[in-house]
Amino acid sequence: NMGSKKIRMVYADSQEHGKQVCIEDVPEDLRNRFALTDKEVESLAHQALLIEQHYGRPMDIEWAKDGHTGKLFIVQARPETVRSNEQVMERYLLNNQSEVLVEGRAIGHRIGSGPVKVIHDISEMDRIQPGDVLVTDMTDPDWEPIMKKASAIVTNRGGRTCHAAIIARELGIPAVVGCGDATDRLREGQKVTV
Repeated sequence: NMGSKKIRMVYADSQEHGKQVCIEDVPEDLRNRFALTDKEVESLAHQALLIEQHYGRPMDIEWAKDGHTGKLFIVQARPETVRSNEQVMERYLLNNQSEVLVEGRAIGHRIGSGPVKVIHDISEMDRIQPGDVLVTDMTDPDWEPIMKKASAIVTNRGGRTCHAAIIARELGIPAVVGCGDATDRLREGQKVTV
């Protein structure tokens, strides 16, 4: 499954802080094609192995593809913090089954619950209380202080490697990303389980 590719983030003409990237619709002919070729995936895998060999440990590696030239770039590499080698198994049991309110890509293996806090802008960060379920369009590094308070994270946009997914894994809290319309469908204060 290649996932949903209705929108994409591209560099904007503006150099104003917070406005260097804009969101645009993906052209119809590109929506049903993979973003990377098999050869590009193999190239990234080779680079990842070299980076991990150099550092002698598993690494969390971020990359980018230039939309004009098609060149691939490694933009960041940091030690992996999810502890993928741990052999820990936790079991969770839901006592009730409820209506599915939104669907997206599940991140992590835990269950979180609490009241919904729909946050449209980082300026609203003071509204999040420990145990709230953070519901927003998308996160970036500025959101990390409130993400640490949340019992779960739900976003409209993103995939398994988006910022919200990476931070949720690092924090060990559940997330559902790429829901499309969670900020519209989930109500402020509504009790939900993720």
